[in-house]
Amino acid sequence: MVPYRCCCGGGLISTLMAAVLVSAAAGTMNVEYSWVYVDYTFASPNHRELAINSRKFIPENCVILDVDKFHGASEGKLYFNYMGSNSNSASKQRVFVTIPRIKPGNPASIAEIVPGDRPDSVLLAPYPNWKANTISEDTVNCDDTIISVFRMKIDHLGRFWIVDVGTLDQFEMTARSICPPKLLIFDLKNDDRVIRTYKFPSSQVKDVSLFTNIEVDVRDSKGRNTFAYIADTTAYKLVVYDFKNDESWVVDQAYFYPYPNKAHFKIKGVNFDLMDGVLGLALGPITKNDRKLYFHAFASIRESWVYTNTLQNKSLFQNGLIDGSGTFFLSSEVRDTQSSVEIMTDSGVLIYASMDNSLGCWNSQDPFTTKHTYTIYKSDEDFQFPSGMKIVGDKVWAVSCQLQNHFTTMVTNRKSVKYRVLVGRVDDLIKRTGCDKSAIFNDDNEDEFLVETLDDNILHEWRVLPANTEPWSYSRISRVFENKNGVQRTPVKSLVLTGNVNVHSHGKPTSLSYDCRMNMVNGQLKNNDCLGKSRRRNRVKRGSGPLR
Repeated sequence: MVPYRCCCGGGLISTLMAAVLVSAAAGTMNVEYSWVYVDYTFASPNHRELAINSRKFIPENCVILDVDKFHGASEGKLYFNYMGSNSNSASKQRVFVTIPRIKPGNPASIAEIVPGDRPDSVLLAPYPNWKANTISEDTVNCDDTIISVFRMKIDHLGRFWIVDVGTLDQFEMTARSICPPKLLIFDLKNDDRVIRTYKFPSSQVKDVSLFTNIEVDVRDSKGRNTFAYIADTTAYKLVVYDFKNDESWVVDQAYFYPYPNKAHFKIKGVNFDLMDGVLGLALGPITKNDRKLYFHAFASIRESWVYTNTLQNKSLFQNGLIDGSGTFFLSSEVRDTQSSVEIMTDSGVLIYASMDNSLGCWNSQDPFTTKHTYTIYKSDEDFQFPSGMKIVGDKVWAVSCQLQNHFTTMVTNRKSVKYRVLVGRVDDLIKRTGCDKSAIFNDDNEDEFLVETLDDNILHEWRVLPANTEPWSYSRISRVFENKNGVQRTPVKSLVLTGNVNVHSHGKPTSLSYDCRMNMVNGQLKNNDCLGKSRRRNRVKRGSGPLR
């Protein structure tokens, strides 16, 4: 079995601006946690010693692959939380990692990080407990036992989605399936209660299947209308799970297949081959009650996408492979190297992990071409084989695991750090690149912003107070820099305002109120992305100077 698989005016200013965007220095990802070898919260040192002596715990065989963070309860309540949220579990911030059982000697496949005195001394507490992660030597309870988890997802309602592949030792000749793949959903807001256990039908699982990634699409405030998209990387399929109806179906498309000429990898001098199909999954912003699922095969340098309303139409896929032309879309060969996982921000910026130990970005407003992709972080030391990534708030959380060494049994250095959880702010990573459509940079990098006001469908630029100070209220991506002198203002290509924008004109407060998300592009108001019409109250009159 294959293993785990902005625009300035013309002239000199325009030329310099383009140079800044293309040659921008990469951002920073800080190491939040690191491990030389993985270790767990055993009941006692004696229990740990017994596990090592019996080969039930072989530290060098345990690989951290994915990460996600629960940052407390959201304001809404899930429709199934009849007893309400437990205050302790709902407010606690928690970080989880997966440790798939790709080799023998792994006592737990999913765990919560227990911080120690130093970032490199953290232990892992099996989730939800030791019992659920313990595989019986006799009869395995497939309903309650977690066998092996590659990746997981926490949605914004506090539901913890875990895909258990049901197989052991994928990187060994003794690889075997001991339970059907299943989906487990826990309620992090309510004492880790099990919300749902779903076993995938045998007709949807092949002998070579390996469910390696999951993306969760929540479509209502209570979480009932939710779909999960699960990558079957080695059977080259996508499985769609409908939470409301508790059913799943397979999407069979050639777009999920790998490219044989891209199946060779080289990381830090280690060569290996993987014919892995669909792996990277990322959901785009919701527009007109639909959104795109971006995806790519691991052995590929292309990107694809499909509307999720298509994936949610079960009847389309009941007879197997369909003609995907006009429904599924494929880019040309754009990336310099293969990519593993990817994520997308609320504003439509795709961030993808590359096998040259880097992060790249692309703004989905632009064509997916080499011209519009940017390297935003790279570290041959800290970012070897990025394998898991999430967006949590305004930050990117990522895992690097040096997985290439496990393909070649080269895990021998007992002193060097092998596994890292890294964190970086999205804005810091993409700034000074074409992925950031909001910022126009000047030489002084003054922390002042413009808000464009509407008068007879003509946009005018006004200077406002620094970001995040009262009474200004506008979306994060509406930030643009203004020249320090406040006289010559640079036009903004795109601006998005959400909610209320308060400005002061000659000491008199004036409010612009929008009922929906609005796009203002090239000086014209665009409502294409709004569900309803916009309204503006207390019209701001045209002024002769900057508003203060």
